[in-house]
Amino acid sequence: MKKMIISLAMLTITSFCFSQQSETLKLLTPQEYLKKSKHQKTAAWVLTTTGTAALISTWLAEASQDLGGSLITLISLGTVEPEYKSYTGAYLISAASMAGGVILFVAASKNKKRAKAASVSLLMEKASLLQKASITNLSYPSVGIAIRL
Repeated sequence: MKKMIISLAMLTITSFCFSQQSETLKLLTPQEYLKKSKHQKTAAWVLTTTGTAALISTWLAEASQDLGGSLITLISLGTVEPEYKSYTGAYLISAASMAGGVILFVAASKNKKRAKAASVSLLMEKASLLQKASITNLSYPSVGIAIRL
């Protein structure tokens, strides 16, 4: 009797797991994929150009600091040691900006390929069915997927 109650309780508990509502996956239309690709490409250009400009300006700042420090040492005949700033953070930020731009270029091209590759449509199809010795036309929803090769 005890085993029957436990197994019935377990069966009842597990049956509630199947009644949970699952989230539906939202599919994007080709126009949305193209719009997303365009925005990603714009952001990629902005990140790449600002990263490149920051890298060049950081390199110029470090070069001018080295040149100024060597001139100070030369003029003071080695008695004054100039202080040098570290530009490691600026180099890392500009390199990360450039890498982010490259990643966005790749993502934009993938979204553009997705827009061209497949399109999904929802149609209402009609079918003739035999019911109670008569033919009736019933509508049913169907999903159409077009894949371009």
